[in-house]
Amino acid sequence: MKNVLVTVAGSGDHHDLAIEPGTTAKEILKQTGLLGYVLSKENGKYPFGETENVYTEVDDGEKLFAATKADVGLTVA
Repeated sequence: MKNVLVTVAGSGDHHDLAIEPGTTAKEILKQTGLLGYVLSKENGKYPFGETENVYTEVDDGEKLFAATKADVGLTVA
């Protein structure tokens, strides 16, 4: 098991979770009630794919970010 902190972009809300080997981004988002969001390690940069195994990509205690798909695709000129 690894512990992660999921922070919701723009709101400051956060969720502490314990994840097991094989846990996907979609499973994390479902557990936190954030379906329709994307999950990333760097505040919207390089989001995980829905079926990507997040467990192998994070360290215990790592902070993850959940952002709406629109926030992730936003380009500032």
